[in-house]
Amino acid sequence: MTALAFLGALSVATFSFELISALQYGFFRHNRLDGAYQNQAQQPARRSTWEAILITLFPKRFDPNQAKDMLDVVALIRRAGYPYNTPGEFYAAAIREFSKYLIVGGLMAGSLALNGMLVAAPLFAAFYIYLGLRRPYTRLKKMAKTRAETMRNNMLIALSVLESLLSSGVGVQDALRRTAAVGGTFSNLLGLLVAQMEIKDIESAIEVVQAHLPDPGDTDATLFLTDILDFFQRSRPILAGVTALRESVHRTVLELTEERAALVRQRSGLFGVTAVIGLVLSMVMPFISNTF
Repeated sequence: MTALAFLGALSVATFSFELISALQYGFFRHNRLDGAYQNQAQQPARRSTWEAILITLFPKRFDPNQAKDMLDVVALIRRAGYPYNTPGEFYAAAIREFSKYLIVGGLMAGSLALNGMLVAAPLFAAFYIYLGLRRPYTRLKKMAKTRAETMRNNMLIALSVLESLLSSGVGVQDALRRTAAVGGTFSNLLGLLVAQMEIKDIESAIEVVQAHLPDPGDTDATLFLTDILDFFQRSRPILAGVTALRESVHRTVLELTEERAALVRQRSGLFGVTAVIGLVLSMVMPFISNTF
């Protein structure tokens, strides 16, 4: 009973502090133009007490300044196409996601404890806490995987346009710029390449583009960037490489389409067998029940 009273008092105190802080910020907040002419640094975003508690308990998970996987998060944000503007925004979203899973896990554990299943309650709570910690990273990896799939289809269109432009005598850099206007994941990467080439050397520009590839192990994209590098550094012809790469991407797209079609046929056949079994059981069960 003492522990419950302490938790209740702590909750009331936290709620009161948050309410007073919100009212104070609402009545006494500064104008957005204050300090604009004094070159004052922007004030850091205000954190709630709950966020402060979570950052204190899990600094390597939620604190951008202490996170052990900061480099991996930055790389994933680039590969996923910047769904979050900054790593801090990602960690803020991770805190919100973890809070949802923590509430659900607490409710599940409480209901199990009330029903007399005290052994299963902490297991359910630990499982939901683990899901809450891993969910933001899993979602970010899924975004990068989805972007890689869309890039493959867009790559076929972009390479076809690039091949046509090069065949008609357009310069390589101009052809890349025109192909970037097509739009799409791969075309946007071409636009990034052209923009980087205007301010950096070719090797640095390609390194930037490689860091933004949805799949670092994409062989077709790596070969394309290698052909671009060989053209600008060693003046090797690029049209033949673009043609061969377009044919390779076309074969890859066909193979993936056939693979998805085979999977759909397999699942539809399995559902059909299950439906037939259910129909047979629905016809036979009345006679079996009458027999017994």
